[in-house]
Amino acid sequence: MLIVILLAGCTPPWTPQTAATVAPGAVTLSTTSLTFTAAGATNAQIVVASESDYTGSFTASTTTCNGIATIAATGGSSFAVTPVAAGSCAFAIAGGGAPSATLSVGVTTTTVGGN
Repeated sequence: MLIVILLAGCTPPWTPQTAATVAPGAVTLSTTSLTFTAAGATNAQIVVASESDYTGSFTASTTTCNGIATIAATGGSSFAVTPVAAGSCAFAIAGGGAPSATLSVGVTTTTVGGN
């Protein structure tokens, strides 16, 4: 047998609490710099981004890598960086609102035999 007693006009002795919201941590990368000695898709390297308390997607942007390297999401939090031509540049990889992480890229190409 279950007995329920309702007391009209009584307030509970506790204050209802809402769940705490945890802010995502800093974006971290599997490496913060890549060096390439040749251009081309066969030389692409993978970088993986992570961020504590964040399970969403990551984005990459740059203002300095045009013509030097490209970056493309490969699924989840992975990015493929492909060297295009000699130079140095940086990509910013962002996640859940925390400051983005910087990925430095250096590409050197050597021509052997002149021309």
